[in-house]
Amino acid sequence: MILLWSLLSFSVTLTVTWTLECYSFQRFYTGPFDLSGLRLPTVTCRPGQEACLEAVTSLSTGYRNSLTVVKKGCSYGPGSGEMSSGGDSLPPDYTMVRQCQENLCNHQIESHNSIPNLSPVPDPPELSGTECWACVSTTAEGCELYNAHKVKCHEGQSVCYEGQGFLTIDNFNNSVYIRTCHEPTCTFTGAATHWSDNYLKGSCCKGNLCNSVSNIPKAPSANIAKSDAPSILALALALPLLPTIPLLLGV
Repeated sequence: MILLWSLLSFSVTLTVTWTLECYSFQRFYTGPFDLSGLRLPTVTCRPGQEACLEAVTSLSTGYRNSLTVVKKGCSYGPGSGEMSSGGDSLPPDYTMVRQCQENLCNHQIESHNSIPNLSPVPDPPELSGTECWACVSTTAEGCELYNAHKVKCHEGQSVCYEGQGFLTIDNFNNSVYIRTCHEPTCTFTGAATHWSDNYLKGSCCKGNLCNSVSNIPKAPSANIAKSDAPSILALALALPLLPTIPLLLGV
């Protein structure tokens, strides 16, 4: 009996020892983020969740407008690293995923300093002569022209771009709408890692401020057509007179 009790106590001790605790947090930021002053909640990981996860993914217009996703929590599988779209791919984006196996170890990503500068000014700072609308938002309305601003495109970026897609970290995702300058190749891809995926689709156009198409669908009009109004009004006025017509005709 004593031996059985000892084995049960040892088993409970192992269970408690291997229960992992991680910080839990997820949020979208338009612009720089800073978690250093926040008291982040914690969560006890489920069986099979062997690591703490922290990840950040950011999409920028390249002209000081960015949308950033930050997520912390428990993780089931392996996978760490960083990735950014390279070559001629625009708009610029960056993703970093970090996992660790100690209690509350997912605390290293805490400010925008974790992300490289996605809006570098060319050196020398020459312009292409093209001007475009620039914005990035999680909603279509947030990237309408009254929420966008005009930018003078850097050298080599001579067309305007507008598109949409999504940013995803683990099971946390949201839509993204963007307008900005682009290179004539109009190549746009998103960084993807084991735990994240940035996806974009869109198109480029030539001409100053040509990326101005609204992303908000127009609602169908509920008003009665003007051509139908007289006939409906005439019918409404005639209905009370119908019973008197036979009397007037002497029928």
